Parts: sequence; C-alpha cells; structure tokens
Amino acid sequence: MKRAGCKPFDPLVVRKRLSGRPGSKYIPPGWTVTPNHLGGVPCEVAARPGVRSDLAVLYLHGGGYFFGSPLTHRPLVLAMADVADAPGFVLDYRLAPEHPFPAALDDALAAYRALSAKRSVLIAGDSAGGGLALALASAVREAGLPPPVAIVAFSPWTDLANTGAAVVENAQRCAMFTAPALHQAAGLYLAGADPADPRASPLHADLSGLPPLLLFAGSDEMMRDDTTRLAERARAAGVDVDMHLEPGVPHVWPMFARYLPEGRAALRVVRAFIQRVAPWHPRTRGAILRRFM
Repeated sequence: MKRAGCKPFDPLVVRKRLSGRPGSKYIPPGWTVTPNHLGGVPCEVAARPGVRSDLAVLYLHGGGYFFGSPLTHRPLVLAMADVADAPGFVLDYRLAPEHPFPAALDDALAAYRALSAKRSVLIAGDSAGGGLALALASAVREAGLPPPVAIVAFSPWTDLANTGAAVVENAQRCAMFTAPALHQAAGLYLAGADPADPRASPLHADLSGLPPLLLFAGSDEMMRDDTTRLAERARAAGVDVDMHLEPGVPHVWPMFARYLPEGRAALRVVRAFIQRVAPWHPRTRGAILRRFM
C-alpha cells in the first residue's frame, strides 16, 4: 500500500485489489456469518449459540471510505464478537467516490437506529471506520437515540485535513501510508465538503456526553495524532477515555492478531473493557483468541 500511495491511485482498482484477505472467508466452528440488513443498510452478522441477547457490536470497517467490506474485515469482526460474547454486525455502508460524505454517516445512523431499538449497542471501528464510529456517536446524541454503551476505535481517522504532526514525523516510519494517499482518500470522501465538518472529522466535534472510549493507535503510524488529540479533547470534555499507544506496530494492528501477539493483547484489553462497561458473567470464552486468531 505504501509503495502504491506515492502517486495518485485509482480507487476502483484499489478496491478490487483489496476486496479480500487470506483467511477472510474462514468461519470458525460453531459460528455463523449471515447476510442481513439494518435500517435498509446491508450488513453481515457474526454469531454463535449462547451469545448474550442484550448487547450487539455494530462494527464500521476501515478503508479510507472508498474500499473495504464485511468480507475484508471478517476476522476482526469475529474476534470483536467473540470478546464481547455478543453478535457482531458489520455494515456494508456506501463508499466514495460514488457515494461521498455524508453517505457513510447516514447509513451508520440508519443502522444504529434499527439496532438500538432492540438491544444495547457497542460501536466499534478501525481507521476510517473508527472515525465514523466517533462521528456516529455524536449523531446518535443529536438524534436523541439511546446512547451506545461504549466505543472501541482502532487507529481512528478523526482529522480528514490530516494536520497531525505525525503525518510528517512518521512519514518514513509508518508502514502503510503516505501523505498524498491520505489527502487523496480524504478528497474522494469529502467531494468538496469542509474537512473541519465534525460529521466528517470528529476531532472537531462536541465530545461532551459521549460514552466511555477505548482508543488504540501505533506510535509510528501517520494517524497517531488523530487518536492522541481526540483523547485529549474527550478527556477535557469529561469523557471516560482509555487510550493505548503501542510502539512499533502498524496501522490497525489488531487486524493482524493471527500473526501479531500485540494484536491478541489488544483484543484482550477490549474484552476487559467490555466487561467493565457492559458486564456479562455467564460466558467469556475468548475462543477465537485461542483458536482462530
């Protein structure tokens, strides 16, 4: 990705190239993955017998708002559902450039409205999906809907103007991105909209009243400051924030938990966090951490 990001890219070519990952079609024994809809938005649901019925994970995949799908993120969504011991719903929200801002947020809000009518919701996401998760939480508050129990965001993209110091400081250390690629991806999604619009860049949102946040970022990634600055602003607004800044890991490293012990450690942190904000005692098996990941 980094080599390809040194010059302008064709988003449709990137989308096709990254449409699936090795192992993404694997479903562990005892689990089912089925297509569904939430509020008219396509999604994929991961579940197994005995998961709790009072909570659901609404997962928003990354991909710069122009690629990614339930299939590309299936391993991570299965792991999130496993550590939460709850069904995981991953949205197939509309993508740029065909559907620019605020299409992704509109889809996420419609899905949340439908899901929260039946059970409590934990919102999670990575990269662009992590930023979308935080923007969704503000939109939920403005819409007067039941608030999520918490938000988990892996390397969230919260500033589409890409003004963090790490964009320059980590230009060589970041394993995945270049500044031109970040700016092009932001332009595809914004399509002329203001990158400071808090619905696109939740770094600029009113963060007061948000539920507990669990945030992860790598110290060497270009989006590091999207997490650290948002955590600082959220704490100043009185939000319960648990932030983990991990050295020497790539962007959204829990995606690679099958290979990286740091990824498995992050998922164990997620499990403990969920037990704190939404306790559930009958079953905390973590089977995917042992077998699938």
